[in-house]
Amino acid sequence: MKTLVLCIDRDNDLGRKTAITSPVIGEEENLEAAKALALADPEDSDVNCIFSALSIYKKLKDEAEIATICGDINVGESSDIILAKELDEVLEKVKPDGAIVVTDGAEDEYILPLVQSRVKINAIKRVVVKQSKTLEGTYYLLSRFMEDEKMQRKFLLPIALVLFVWGISALFGSPAWGFSTVLIVLGSYLLIRVFHLEGAITAVGKEIYAGLRSGKISLFSNLLAIFIVIGAILSAYNVLSSKAMEMPEYVIKFIDEVLWWLVTAVFISAAGRFIDVYFREKKVLWSYTLLPFSLVAFGLILSASIDILLKILHNAEALSYILNILFLTKLIGGVLIAFIGMVLHHILEDIYGEKAQKG
Repeated sequence: MKTLVLCIDRDNDLGRKTAITSPVIGEEENLEAAKALALADPEDSDVNCIFSALSIYKKLKDEAEIATICGDINVGESSDIILAKELDEVLEKVKPDGAIVVTDGAEDEYILPLVQSRVKINAIKRVVVKQSKTLEGTYYLLSRFMEDEKMQRKFLLPIALVLFVWGISALFGSPAWGFSTVLIVLGSYLLIRVFHLEGAITAVGKEIYAGLRSGKISLFSNLLAIFIVIGAILSAYNVLSSKAMEMPEYVIKFIDEVLWWLVTAVFISAAGRFIDVYFREKKVLWSYTLLPFSLVAFGLILSASIDILLKILHNAEALSYILNILFLTKLIGGVLIAFIGMVLHHILEDIYGEKAQKG
């Protein structure tokens, strides 16, 4: 019966602090890895984790093999995918009957189900480093905690954001504004952390940077669309805030105020994308030719629906208003425009699509 002594480094301290690539398989290789990490950062708990795994391995020796797998500094989905890949590689090479998992804390143990789905776990060893409980020791631990890059991003960043915003508000003499902004900033940060949006935000930032460097029309059209939407919302708020009305009526009128601005913003954003693809890839997005007709049809039908809802709120009879010429014009006009757009889209796609294929 062959046992795999598996050391887990979920945040890849070994890879980041040394030139060693994982997975690390074998006694000599793991010993060298532990020495390299100890020289790079003697206070890293993963050093003790690898040495503890080596100690367990020496007791089993001929009946065992030792391996260390590492994830990524961005602990979560990305690191666990890397760990799964490395674990598969280790299992393929070692072919164990069971495993003893060695970790340095609860964070590494999050992936135990991942390990258990691939190999039977016979034992789990959590390595706890002995530490003096003096005041100096506590101060030292706190100072090391503040220097750790991973802990900085998790705990110190939100505190720094709160203090920074509150300080700026104090300089401008508006503590109330500062308190509100602090709540918004801290709430936004927590939402980003909870829903793991860091990758998406980073991707958007890279896309904006690439767009500025290459002069993408879609970047500027999207920015213009965002400003139009924000302007429409602020304008609708200013128009309706001074009027006394019930909440249902307020919501319906608010939608009515911003409707055509939203239609315009979507059209501008799509136009930028259409132009970019056409000039850069020499490709026509035929589905976008239907969009202007769909947007206008959507706007007309929704506008007619809003009108009738407002009439109902003001105790008008819905049936009498349905027969109103303005309502019928908007409704029939929206349906006809959508139909014309669909027919025109298919005609253009058939004609120019066939020419493009022949070319």
